[in-house]
Amino acid sequence: MDYCVISFESTQGAILAQKLLEGVCPVQVMPVLREISKGCGISVRFAPEHLDAVRTALASSPLAPGEYGFYGVTGGGKTLSTRPLS
Repeated sequence: MDYCVISFESTQGAILAQKLLEGVCPVQVMPVLREISKGCGISVRFAPEHLDAVRTALASSPLAPGEYGFYGVTGGGKTLSTRPLS
């Protein structure tokens, strides 16, 4: 897995998560990947080594677990693949 992304049901949820996670690890806001194409169109990208810290931060946030989803991303271009992270 090259990086992780979180997709969100709402733009407000994506913005809240970005603000929360900036104190946890480096994050980058980006469009949701076509391969995921779920949610509001905005996702947050971060390095896989921060997955546990990000999960912990979001679990203690006002966001409900059903408002976001985690995905692992590998490759790029024609070799890009995604998978849901449980």
